[in-house]
Amino acid sequence: MKKMTLVALLIGVFSLSAYARGKQPIAFQNLPEMVKSAVLKNYSDTLVQYITCEKTIGKDKYEFLLADGTKMEYYENGQLHKIKSAAGVPDVLVPEPVLNYVRGTFPHATITEFKSESLSQKVELNNDMELVFNRRGDFLRID
Repeated sequence: MKKMTLVALLIGVFSLSAYARGKQPIAFQNLPEMVKSAVLKNYSDTLVQYITCEKTIGKDKYEFLLADGTKMEYYENGQLHKIKSAAGVPDVLVPEPVLNYVRGTFPHATITEFKSESLSQKVELNNDMELVFNRRGDFLRID
């Protein structure tokens, strides 16, 4: 019983300390090089309003808000996790199979959000449709 209590206490303390850190502001020059180059590649002439860093056990995540209202999230290795833009997500940030499916099936729609998850990829269109794809980019369903 004492071991269970000690384990529960340690888990609680660890969780609380991780939660207390939360998202911290970070300057662009202090970003990992992979994240900097990924952002500059597509948004070199757009003003960054703010950047926050969320430290997690697996991967650190960096969240951006740009002057045009675009919101992005990158992992520390420069991998895009999520991007949302009312003006439309740049084609180069959407995997080719996903982009080809959207262009072929919904030729007049604009991708306003792209999210890469561990087992799937999701896009939201300006017509409020949300499409789900597997990691290879094969269409799965409409959510």
